[in-house]
Amino acid sequence: MNPVRLLMLLAIPLCAHGQSIADFIKQGDALDARNQNAAALEILLKADAIKPNDAEILRRIAKQYSQQMEAESTSPANKALGRQALDYAKRAKAADPQNANARVALAICYGKVAFLEPARTKIEYSRLIKDEADAAIRLDASNDYAWHVLGRWNYELANFNPALRFLAQVIYGKFPDASNARAAECFEKAIALQPGRVIHHVELGRACAALGRKDEARAELKKGLDLPSREKDDDESKDRARQTLKALR
Repeated sequence: MNPVRLLMLLAIPLCAHGQSIADFIKQGDALDARNQNAAALEILLKADAIKPNDAEILRRIAKQYSQQMEAESTSPANKALGRQALDYAKRAKAADPQNANARVALAICYGKVAFLEPARTKIEYSRLIKDEADAAIRLDASNDYAWHVLGRWNYELANFNPALRFLAQVIYGKFPDASNARAAECFEKAIALQPGRVIHHVELGRACAALGRKDEARAELKKGLDLPSREKDDDESKDRARQTLKALR
């Protein structure tokens, strides 16, 4: 056994005085819901020490690392968080390839890390994002985040600048079949499954704006802005919504 893992096990006597793995996960989820990601991570790492190679624990740990990343910051600390998130997400997939949430977690981590990488790596990761989102949808078509990730993949590639478009064509062999119209369809499916998520409405609004459907864009962006901010990235999403609304005027 890994010495570090053994020490962690010894530090948690009798599963923390009778706490079960389910208790740890429940506590971690409650902290995550309050965006207390460092505290959630601490709890979930304890669960991982007791029950290693559990996909549900590993994908939750990946989320906590990724939630602590600062958008587009290339600091060593931020990159380290990204590497940790990606590592745990890969382990979650390896532990249970049939777990749709694990596949979505891996797609999201690839996406977050891609923003910190050079152009070629960014494009290479985009292929992996698409593969994982497609796999998640095949496993569970009711997973709203899987549809959202597929929508983001379409939106990002459809709006590549000429240099990235050329590079994508080289790496993929031909430019992928990505479009703003397909992005909008995916975001609409995500909204149908979870209408209360800020990010779904904001990204649908941005896709509609790219399609020239200005009235629909304004309506969706305003819906996103009117929803309460509950998730870690909601305020950042609302900033994008305001920027898009301003550009539509």
